[in-house]
Amino acid sequence: MRIRLIFPRKSGDPGAMGMTLPYVLPHLAALSQPWHKIELVNLFKQREDYGARLPDLAGISVMTPMAREAYKIADEYRKRGVKVVIGGHHASALPHEAKLHSDAVVIGEAEDTWKVVLDDAEGNALKDFYMSGNLYGSDYFNGHEVYSSPERPSLAGLPLPRRELLRDRYFFDCIVTTRGCPYRCKFCGTSRFYGGLIRHRPVEEVTDEIKRMGRFFLMADDDIFGDIQYRTELYSKMSGLGRFMRWHGAGAVSAVLERGGVEMIRLAAKSGLDTVFTGLESAEGETLDALEINAKLRRRESGGLEKIAAAVREVQSMGIMVFGFFVLGFDTDGEESFEKTLDFCDRLNVPPIPFLLMPLPGTPLWDEMSGRIIPGQGWGKWDGVHALCAHPSLSPRQREELLYKLRISAYTFRRIVRRVKGFSPVAAMNGLLMQAGIRRSFISDWKRINGGI
Repeated sequence: MRIRLIFPRKSGDPGAMGMTLPYVLPHLAALSQPWHKIELVNLFKQREDYGARLPDLAGISVMTPMAREAYKIADEYRKRGVKVVIGGHHASALPHEAKLHSDAVVIGEAEDTWKVVLDDAEGNALKDFYMSGNLYGSDYFNGHEVYSSPERPSLAGLPLPRRELLRDRYFFDCIVTTRGCPYRCKFCGTSRFYGGLIRHRPVEEVTDEIKRMGRFFLMADDDIFGDIQYRTELYSKMSGLGRFMRWHGAGAVSAVLERGGVEMIRLAAKSGLDTVFTGLESAEGETLDALEINAKLRRRESGGLEKIAAAVREVQSMGIMVFGFFVLGFDTDGEESFEKTLDFCDRLNVPPIPFLLMPLPGTPLWDEMSGRIIPGQGWGKWDGVHALCAHPSLSPRQREELLYKLRISAYTFRRIVRRVKGFSPVAAMNGLLMQAGIRRSFISDWKRINGGI
């Protein structure tokens, strides 16, 4: 069976994601049977060609901002008689919507369902839904055929991703070592889709894959500082590989406040970690309370935001640049919140990556705010730069303009250069390149907003 696995790209996207290897494609290829002929198509690098030899099955991984484009691709393939299977976070959150554009929908993780999908496709017996982890009860699928794998898959013994099938080269390679998150932040669906318990790949299997990867890579875990015992062992092994490598990932810097956290992060730095992206979320204490993320940020301990600031400085002192994610546009945010965010980041020497409030399907925030979403918003506007919901004091245009002003003010030449002072030459160069790339993306986002995309 000829299988084409596709990673979509939304219209007007600046293309920054094209620098990083799309891990889901070679991972799914590795989970397929060896007799299948697999083709990987990353639309950040390639164009979809319906005139080429068509596959027997097209598999499409969908994130919310790319849903419109993904569905168009799916519809085109189905018109041509190609079976279509859709998966990914968006399809897992809204499986009935995804089913309108596909022959089958994969809900949740694919390790225990993908081979079943392919066997059924070869036998012309595709079911409507293939679910891992009991994300929904049986009554949710009334009238549909469902294959269900009730347990979340083990991450031990996974085959190595088939990177050789990708046509293009990538500046950053990519690896995943864990899944699951104990925190239940309102705006995030990770704990729902992957569970509240952290599951790990065996350390030896991770390091074996790293030996075969490029020297610059993203560790695409939910929290590269989560589960200190596992991380300490992993980063100790990585430090002993004896190869030059530089990597980055996302993690809660509040891990330095836990026992063993400082030593674990020191080992991460020794292994090549030079940049961490951390969810600081807001400079407004009231907003943080409303988001119910005090546990992740350790704000229930004395010191509040100052405790977070101290944790950031501790991580920076180890030679690791800290970039901060922020979400603005909550009811508790006003015009001054945007200015306060910049002041907070200037004080900490942290490059901010701010977004507007975006209730993603499948998150508690979606359940809470879906009734307040401004009518007429297509999935392409679920990108963090469009104002999606009604606000008590700021119009949609005001919020979008305030976000752009914050973004462009945060990435002046003076601020960009100041933030890399004191870091090693390699870390400083990476920091300069990342900040320059982020600035370009922000400008591109603004052009896209004003172009009506």
